[in-house]
Amino acid sequence: MSLFSDLRPTETTIVVTLISLLVFIPPLLTLWFSNDFPWYMPYIVWFGIILLIFWLQRLLSKHAI
Repeated sequence: MSLFSDLRPTETTIVVTLISLLVFIPPLLTLWFSNDFPWYMPYIVWFGIILLIFWLQRLLSKHAI
């Protein structure tokens, strides 16, 4: 039995989004205020998160009832 098997696709997407926020906010803040990285690095990370959520939503909506 999977952790996400009892959840609807929208709920799963929200769970993944919240976990991503918890994981990526501290490193993003460090990158954002650091002078060693390019200014667009936080935007690349957020773009990756958005793509992951988009892909997960499309995958789960195909299997939704």
